Formats: sequence, C-alpha cells, structure tokens
Amino acid sequence: DTVLHEKPQIEGDSTVKRNESNDGKYLKMSFALAAHEGSVRCLSVASAHVTTASASAQLSESNNKKRKRKQQEQENGTKEMIVEPGSMLSGGYDESIRIFHLHKHAEAGEFRSPSNLGTPTCSSFAPPSNSTVPSTHALVGLTSGKILLYRKKDWQVQHVLSGHEEKSGGVSCIAVHPSGKMALSGGVGDGRIVLWDLTKGRLAFVTKLPPLSSSKRTRGGRDVCIGHVCWSDDGNRYAFCRSNRVSVKDVGSGEDLLDVELPSRVNQVAFVGGEEGMFVAVACDDGSLPLLGVGNLSDSEEEAQERRAIMAIEPVDRLVAGEERFKCIESVKGGSGFLVVTANSGGVISVMDLEGGARMMLADDNDEEEEGKKKSDADSDDDEDVSSDEEEEDEDVAVEILESVRVGTGARVTNIAVWSYDDPSSKSLYDDDFKQLDAEDEVEEEKSESEEEEEEEEEEEEEEEEE
Repeated sequence: DTVLHEKPQIEGDSTVKRNESNDGKYLKMSFALAAHEGSVRCLSVASAHVTTASASAQLSESNNKKRKRKQQEQENGTKEMIVEPGSMLSGGYDESIRIFHLHKHAEAGEFRSPSNLGTPTCSSFAPPSNSTVPSTHALVGLTSGKILLYRKKDWQVQHVLSGHEEKSGGVSCIAVHPSGKMALSGGVGDGRIVLWDLTKGRLAFVTKLPPLSSSKRTRGGRDVCIGHVCWSDDGNRYAFCRSNRVSVKDVGSGEDLLDVELPSRVNQVAFVGGEEGMFVAVACDDGSLPLLGVGNLSDSEEEAQERRAIMAIEPVDRLVAGEERFKCIESVKGGSGFLVVTANSGGVISVMDLEGGARMMLADDNDEEEEGKKKSDADSDDDEDVSSDEEEEDEDVAVEILESVRVGTGARVTNIAVWSYDDPSSKSLYDDDFKQLDAEDEVEEEKSESEEEEEEEEEEEEEEEEE
C-alpha cells in the first residue's frame, strides 16, 4: 500500500560507477508515501519533465533581466536543461487513482474510477515514460474490461474503450507505443491482445490467441491470461507472455520473431540491446532470468530459426523459490543498453547488467576459428594457452548484479515503474574517452609490434653471425 521512490545513480557506458554523494550505492531511497488502503495494483511514470536551469530564477527577475538572459541564450545557442521524471500514477484495490509529482516529492491529486467499472488493474501514460515527447494522456485498465483514457491536463475521462470481457477478469496489461499514437492491451481470461488507435480513441485490431495445450494449462485460467506486454524502443516489435510462453512479433508483418516455451511461468518481459542485437529478458516464477535472442528484422530464415538463449540466473529449488520469484522486470535506458531493474517476491529491488550474457550469444564463430588456429600454431604453448583460455572463460559472467536493496522488512512488491534518461552530451563525452583509450591502445600495440620485429631482426643477425 506504499509507493517508494528509488533514485539510481547510473554513469558511464558499459558499467555503473559508484557515486560518493550517494553513500557508495546505486540505489538510494528518496521518499515513500502511503498511497492506498489496499495493495497497489498499477504504477506508471510520465515522460520527462524538462525545465531550464534558470527557470526558478526568472520568476523573480525583472523584464529587462529576462530580455538580457534570452539574448545571451540566443547568442550562445544553447540552454542548460534539467530533465526530471514527470508525474506518477498509482491505482489501488480501493478503486482510487492517485497522482504524484516526482520532481516535487508531493502528491498532486486523487480521484476514483467510476463505481460501475471496477478496480484499476494496469496503467500507462501516452506517450510512455521512455519517450522524448511530454505525456498528454493516461490509460487505466479496469476489472470490467474497460480502458479509461484520461486527459492529463485536467484528468477528465476523454474516452471509454471497450475491448475485453468483464466475465473473464477484465484488462491485465497495457503498453503504449513509443510514438504515443497506439497501444496494446491484454485480457485476463479472454486470450485477446487488442490494438488501440489513440488518435481516434477506438479499437483498431483484435488478436485472439489459441489456448495452450492441456498439459501446459494451470489453475485460474493462466494459460489464456496475457501476463505482460511491452514494445521495443524502436516500436517495430512487441513482446508478450502468457503462462510459460514468450512471444515476440514484428509489427509490420505480424510474423513471429520468437515463440518459445520455458520451464516455469513467466511474469514479465523486457526488451534490452540495440543495434548489435535485440534480446528479451524474462522474469520467471521459479527465480530464473533467461535472456532470449530476438535478432533483427532483416535476418534470413536460417538465422531466424537459430535463435540463441542463455540462462542468466539459474532457477531456484521449488521448495525455497517463494521469496526468489521474479515478479517484475523493466529495462533502463543508457549505460550498456542491457540494464534492467527487477523485483522479487521477497521485496528485493535489483539493478542488473545483462551485457555479459548478450556478448556470449553474439560471439562470432570466426573468433573461435582464429583461437583454434592460434592453438594449433603454438605447439609448445598449448597447455599454457588452454589454461589461460579457461581463466578467461571463468571471468565471463552472464549477469552482473550491480545493486540489491530490500524494501523495508521485505514487503511484497506488486509493481515497479522505471523512468530513465540517456543524456546525449554525457554519452558523447564517454565516447570521446573511449576513442582516446582506443587510440592509446593502438599506439601501444604498434609499439609492441615494432619491438617484436626488432627482437626478431636481432635474433636473425645473431644466427647469421653464429653461422
């Protein structure tokens, strides 16, 4: 029944560095608010709240000073911008919806869903939190099967969308497209995935999924419940899960890019990766965290059939998996591109880097062939090479848990909402640093090669003198 705000300190390109001002931690409690009388059913964060660094000072300035400041900003051509998370929406079992200002650490308002439409079960802002465009609307799914489209300006209901059955449990999940123009919703027991046209406020397309085989069915109709749905950052793919199956589809063609069954029930999924490859991280009920390769849209049929997967975190024994079940997972922008935030049944929030597992799957066969050639060429150093290779393999890890924080005394976490911002200026600075490091490495390599050539020439001269 409490909303907690954790502030992650994320710096760098491929690793997360500790910040002295944050007590050496990646996650630090910022504030906590009592939100609902019952449990929290849904959480959503609006897209970035952008202000200028001098906005507060301008309020007390005279008109002449404001004009001078604008002239200076126009001459410089840039403004110092402050990017902060926007509003946060929470829905509870008490049928109330509350709004918070995260940058002010204060509550903005409270209202209730219509009494005849049920309890809020899921929500999302439009455009979503990872968009660079400010959010203008919010969608809230209800147990009646309706979706309320609120106008964020005054929080008035603009549309009531009908696409799911009330007798089947209503709406289970909502995901808004990065453009903010369309959204996907999944049903609790009707097995439907509905595409909504948010520009016109109406249903665009319905996908009725066939039931799973009887051997895979579980109690409570979980085999037809759409547990979670999410979009990729480019908006060209979407992923969803039901029971123990994970599916990824291409938006343009509707073809399956991935459709796999896992040993355990899947709770949530999240896209990670980028240009080198797209992956789906999966939060499972047995405490495991698989990383599944999705591939690119331009892959051939043979490449599409050879999808790879790796178990980043192994499953836990069923007898003790109660507190180790992964309930939630969300991706984080910036950093290595493989950062995720997870929450388990024991109330532990973790920041993880899955780049190691992705690199293992992206390893080229050419590298293995080159290693084989090197081993065959060096007959005398075979044993040393094998031992060094084994040491390198031992150092490779599929997942790096950067930080784990237990919420209070281990309260049950029902939802998490993640907002992240990737600063282009800081990214370019890190890129420059890496370019400089690469240049230094190239210089060192050239020096070492020249030294080796000189040593070889000296050895040849000595051999000639001896002859």
